[in-house]
Amino acid sequence: MLSSRVQDTLIPSPLYSAFARALGNVYHLTNNPDGIISMGIAENTLMYNELATFLDQNMKITPDLLGYGAVIPGLPSLFQGLLRLYNSAPFNPVIPVEQSHLELTGGCSALLDNLFWSLCDEGDGVLIGKPLYGGFSIDLNTRSKVELISVSLKNYESYSKEAVGRYEEELINARKEGIKIRAMVLCTPHNPLGQYTSTLMEIDVRCYSRDAMIEYMRLCQKYQIHLISDEIYALTTVPTDDIPNPTTFTSLLSIPKDNLIEPTLCHIIHGMSKVSPFHSILTPGLLRKWRPIGRFNIPSKPGFTYRNPSNRVPIPLHHI
Repeated sequence: MLSSRVQDTLIPSPLYSAFARALGNVYHLTNNPDGIISMGIAENTLMYNELATFLDQNMKITPDLLGYGAVIPGLPSLFQGLLRLYNSAPFNPVIPVEQSHLELTGGCSALLDNLFWSLCDEGDGVLIGKPLYGGFSIDLNTRSKVELISVSLKNYESYSKEAVGRYEEELINARKEGIKIRAMVLCTPHNPLGQYTSTLMEIDVRCYSRDAMIEYMRLCQKYQIHLISDEIYALTTVPTDDIPNPTTFTSLLSIPKDNLIEPTLCHIIHGMSKVSPFHSILTPGLLRKWRPIGRFNIPSKPGFTYRNPSNRVPIPLHHI
């Protein structure tokens, strides 16, 4: 006999069923020429061969990786590497990120699940603009039973200040229906829109501008809701032949909160499975927090690090 709270999760997810079908029959030129080429999964496959060779040559297992100290609170080298990353470009924090500001989980999906569990009550709502990453609904609803309130941005430039008004409209409408909005999620750079040339503005569009981020901060302050900035694609803004000068990524970390929003309403998440294709090696999810928000699950898998050829602090590939 299973618990009552798990009953609605027994229904297979169409999204995950499609993933399983595609990933269980992956195309390969020689080994599986009749396999599936999936265009719906964000994997940086172009680096697989180089990364596999690098890890094979540089991975080193040491005794300190075998105890619980590798995951509670985590290896010193892990935090040293992360703090070096998050205190530099493109995050450019106005307040230096410290170890106490970080929570580590087995990837960003687990982090979002924990975050929604900590910030929302069952039946509360979270605003997310459309189109949106399909996994958000699973992160919201599976355990926390939180409602996804999608915001249609048809006829609006998704990243503009003007689009902020649509979020406020949906927030008000949700309240009229008895749904308490507790948070808003911004995905910047955006998934699934990525980098493209806007038909409304003669610029490339993939990141929220600083001005737009400020307007979202003001909206969240006005209604006292949490602003979750999903920055997993932060390191992927690169020039292309079509868009040689892409919009500059602006992290929520880089904007002063004074007179805009209470810092305790701001949360930034980041992981390393996009720019570096560590999809099966679940790399850390980052949560920048300004106060304790609850007890998160303990990462439970072994941790690994590698010997850095530059002789700097080892960059962790923490398998958690």
